[in-house]
Amino acid sequence: MFKKLHDKYPGSILMEEKPVFQNFSNAYWFYDHKTGEWLGIPSKDLSEDALMVLKTLFELHDASPHLHPAAQTWFDFLYANGNIPKAARNAPYRLIQFQTAEGDWLREDMETAFKGFFEKDIIILWNNPSMGVIIEEFTEPLTEEDFRAISNALESDFFVKTAFYIGTPNTLGDDFPIQFKEEKHFFEQAYSLLPSERVFSFEKTLPSLMTASLDTFLKRSLLSRLSLLKEDPELLNTIKVFLQHSSNVSLTAKKLYIHRNTLQYRLDKFTEKTGIQLKDFNSAVTVYLACLLYEQL
Repeated sequence: MFKKLHDKYPGSILMEEKPVFQNFSNAYWFYDHKTGEWLGIPSKDLSEDALMVLKTLFELHDASPHLHPAAQTWFDFLYANGNIPKAARNAPYRLIQFQTAEGDWLREDMETAFKGFFEKDIIILWNNPSMGVIIEEFTEPLTEEDFRAISNALESDFFVKTAFYIGTPNTLGDDFPIQFKEEKHFFEQAYSLLPSERVFSFEKTLPSLMTASLDTFLKRSLLSRLSLLKEDPELLNTIKVFLQHSSNVSLTAKKLYIHRNTLQYRLDKFTEKTGIQLKDFNSAVTVYLACLLYEQL
């Protein structure tokens, strides 16, 4: 069977040993359990219908991070100093990075799931089997809550946890790939500092990165502001959530699944123990940074 397919696709590669996938970009690799052979077919030569048929007959290993000419252009632009994609030269775009766990799922199925949440066409580039970036034209963009819903849906459908970093929208220019690299760095650090979070952005990431990069003196000074509460993690978490929700009692109580009176009791307890008034903006910022630092430690 592979011999006939090899003849049908002149650019294909037939091997008896498992290939090193990283050495063969832009290809789908199929494995025949009966013969032990591997067949690599360039992604540009396969139609979607042909791909669907082949992956039902053979075991699929997709080594290609970009499959179509438009995606190739974006890949070169973001990763290899390529030219600005011509079709999008005047349109604002936003890059949505994602990281998911490797599991028993196919890349095509995951891409189909991603595309189902967007009203307009998107391009998806993969860095490795579990990480990539979604290129979204910035018209009617999805919100942070939308991405949180997507993460929950993917966990339900694919049984894997997925995190997103929402990039800053910008028109395309020479600085666009630089911005992407910076956001990629922010995402990696934020994901490490806040592993329980599922949706990140620069605004959400910056406070945690700031506290993590403080020198020893400033860290010690910041922690000292809440030293009386270091044995009360529940109260610290309550204050952090309260400040994250714009000091809104109703939203915070709903988020923590507690009664408003219980929340008010904890807020009063915090003020009594520390003497800090959270209604003061500077005090609130300082306390929030201290809560993040305690969480990191």
